[in-house]
Amino acid sequence: MSSFTFLSLLYDFFSKRRVIIYVSTLAIVISCIVMVSDIEMCEDIKTMLPDDRSEAAEDFNLLQQSPFARKVIINLKGGPDISEKVLTETADRLAGAMSPPFFIRVASGPSVAIGEEFFSWLIKALPGLFTDKDMKRVRGDLTSEKVRTRLREIHKTLLSPEGWAIKELFKIDPLGLLSIGLEKLRFLNVIPKMRIEDNHFLSADGRNALLIADTTIEITDSRGAKELFSHFQELIDSLVPPHIQVSLISGHRYTVANAETIKRDLLVVLSFSSLAILLLFVLFIRRWNVLFVFFVPIVALFIASAGVSLAYKTVSAMTIGFGAVLLGISVDFALHVYFALRLKGSNASAVIGQVSRPVLFGGLTTMGAFAVLLFSNLPGQRQLGVFSIIGIGASLVLSLIILPHLIRSGSGSKGYAGIQFEKASGLTPKWVLSGWLVFLILCIWQGTYLHFDSNLRSLSVIPEEILLDENELQQTWGNLRGTALIFAEGEAIESALKANDHLFAYLKERIPTGQMVSLAAILPSSATQRSNRERWTSFWSDENEELARELLNREGKLQGFSSKAFLPFFNNLSRSPAPIAPEDLRSFGLGELLDSMIIYTGDKVRILTLVPDTTEMAALISQAEDRLQGVRFVSQTHFGEIISKAVSNDFIKFIVSASSVVLLLLIILFRNMKKVIFALVPVVTGLVFMFGIMGWLGIGFNLFNIVATILIIGLGVDYGIFMVCKISEGYDHATDRAIFVSGLTTLAGFGALALARHPALHSIGVTVLLGISAAVPSALLVIPALYHRK
Repeated sequence: MSSFTFLSLLYDFFSKRRVIIYVSTLAIVISCIVMVSDIEMCEDIKTMLPDDRSEAAEDFNLLQQSPFARKVIINLKGGPDISEKVLTETADRLAGAMSPPFFIRVASGPSVAIGEEFFSWLIKALPGLFTDKDMKRVRGDLTSEKVRTRLREIHKTLLSPEGWAIKELFKIDPLGLLSIGLEKLRFLNVIPKMRIEDNHFLSADGRNALLIADTTIEITDSRGAKELFSHFQELIDSLVPPHIQVSLISGHRYTVANAETIKRDLLVVLSFSSLAILLLFVLFIRRWNVLFVFFVPIVALFIASAGVSLAYKTVSAMTIGFGAVLLGISVDFALHVYFALRLKGSNASAVIGQVSRPVLFGGLTTMGAFAVLLFSNLPGQRQLGVFSIIGIGASLVLSLIILPHLIRSGSGSKGYAGIQFEKASGLTPKWVLSGWLVFLILCIWQGTYLHFDSNLRSLSVIPEEILLDENELQQTWGNLRGTALIFAEGEAIESALKANDHLFAYLKERIPTGQMVSLAAILPSSATQRSNRERWTSFWSDENEELARELLNREGKLQGFSSKAFLPFFNNLSRSPAPIAPEDLRSFGLGELLDSMIIYTGDKVRILTLVPDTTEMAALISQAEDRLQGVRFVSQTHFGEIISKAVSNDFIKFIVSASSVVLLLLIILFRNMKKVIFALVPVVTGLVFMFGIMGWLGIGFNLFNIVATILIIGLGVDYGIFMVCKISEGYDHATDRAIFVSGLTTLAGFGALALARHPALHSIGVTVLLGISAAVPSALLVIPALYHRK
């Protein structure tokens, strides 16, 4: 049996200098503990989304441009005894108290300065908005009956108290052309089920008031978000009457919920896995020096955490949560060394040389499998790769160099090597292999039902109270946060507006009124405005102006209007219409809307349109890709489809890459294809069982299950290496017992993750628990059966 003599020599060298080993190790541990205490963790799902230039990465960044993506939305719901006046006064009082450093720009109603001045401007802006459809409508209104009806309404209004306040408006708009402009303003309504009462956002039934606020707190800042909620609760307690319910919806609530859940999970998972591993040591080893074995994964965890903190400014909480898994992985190598050293009559130097070969290659294959994560386009997966490689590398050093000096060799029992699981089971190789093949066939059959879960919400914690608040918000105000986004892109504002005009014209005829929010209706491109003004001028330069003058004079006289009453209207027709500019809209309070709908990024300008997030809408855009140049459709549903495709592609890529790395290392280790194939038995069995059970139970394969797949490949091949070395090369340092106990410790680590409430950690725990629970028995039973088959 071959061995690595340099590790034997290294053991001999330090056996006379153990103080150096102890002091150096202690210094490293203390340094890592200090570094770990300063780690800045993040709990954002963004770490598990692409950060490259892929379609998924671009779509995610574009989804953040939604008008409500970064807003804090507050709903005040009054009880049956609360009047609208009390509700709006409470909303104003609360909005007034929501000030920096937590809140900025709190709106309880529209910021548009709706009044005579605005209406006057809108009428004067009509030439630039005058479409062919508008022209047909106005032509149809130039009849005696319709003009007579219109003038009667004006006369009636003028006799009312508010009539004199708007009489100047009637002088410039006797035909009611303002209604054309007001209809175009409906395309700016981003709150579908809303009515405005006394400049407040109220629900249709008048029982709900809405506040929309910006905040200085980043959505990913869990600590700041928690302080924000604490401050907001203090405001509610002091300013809101008991019979008014207040609910807050924002991305910050998800951040806090995920952060709190992960913190709880880290405590539970790491505590449970540590205690479970310690209990297994007590049950199966019952020697006090097993604590030194327990020392290996704990130190490896600190080293891995410190190492990843040097590589990344912020560390994903998922990565730290992975520490429970690392405990189960890294203890395997220490157990193999421990059992080998404890055999009676063993020579430590010789044993280290012998055991180092399978231990090193087992560690290298696991590290190789995790190395493929370094090429992932997901920052969280890259962090997991770095964390795992550092941790496993540290455990190899600790197991092969440090641990032997802490354990007195040769004082154990020879009985460790005598456990033969394939014999203890009472099954012949024929029965073992037959049962194994049937097992694989059944799992492969069920594995065909495996599906990819593209719903990112399923990877985050969504407490019931948040879900209820979201549902109520949607029922009361409409789907503010779930619309699809369409971006019209250009190199400058004019080219972007042109693309937006084409999009608007295409969609307006194909989707129901009220389902689209677009600037195109009120801010067309210069080219479209020019065409509209020409249409306006042409329309009024023909007989239509004379017809309008005749109708207004004749019907006006019947209502008591003088012949000069509507002279301002005709004066406006003779003037050259001015173009509409963004500054005009800003001057009337639409600046915030413009800022949310017109996005300047580098050398490009994007103009946003909001539409329903449906498959029909996606199909409409897809059908017109050639016609709609510079237009991009983005939605949660579409993004989920992209992620699903990316997950399936990454799954295949990582499976092939990890398998190739492992296969190459096995070939280098054994240089015998029979041994290589046998060593892969636990890997194949574990993966097939995991996929089969997931397919049977309907568990979706997600981003985090890719990590689970890598784990099963890396751990399964370790068990295979040890068993093949034991059977084919005379390596018999209590291998069966070491694999059995190390398998249990690994299951303990994953079992701890299965207890996690966070879906991502729970997903890794459950799926790998399935894989390893099949990999360990296959290593102990199937590999020996393959060797002993007749």
